[in-house]
Amino acid sequence: MSQWYQMDFPDPSSEPARMLYCYHDTVLVIVMMVLFGVGWFLILVLVAPFMKGLVNRDITNSDKLEVAWTLLPSFFLVAIGSSSLLNLYEMEVGDNVGYNVSVTGHQWYWEYNYILDLDESTKDSDYIYFSLMKDYCM
Repeated sequence: MSQWYQMDFPDPSSEPARMLYCYHDTVLVIVMMVLFGVGWFLILVLVAPFMKGLVNRDITNSDKLEVAWTLLPSFFLVAIGSSSLLNLYEMEVGDNVGYNVSVTGHQWYWEYNYILDLDESTKDSDYIYFSLMKDYCM
């Protein structure tokens, strides 16, 4: 159960929700690794004038370094993108769907369209409302 002071996601109740939770944690770890690496290099460059001879500031025409800082971010992006595409594929609408919600974001407002499957017969609006509330609340 989610509380107002809770700093984490609520407990996942479905498989796609669990996959999104894991995706969030994975991306968070990758972002923290990148921030730590960039911060470490920034501190290293800022304190280099005070540490004579410990940092080689004349790294020019280093093919290995250029290949490393080109390929390493591409590996991160491929890993994040492949897991994101897997999540999108798994979240596609399935066969056992009671109703669909289509949400469109306009410039100043949101538009919501609820698409209900009324089987073959037309049901009155009170029945639809209470059946949806029963499914949502239980």
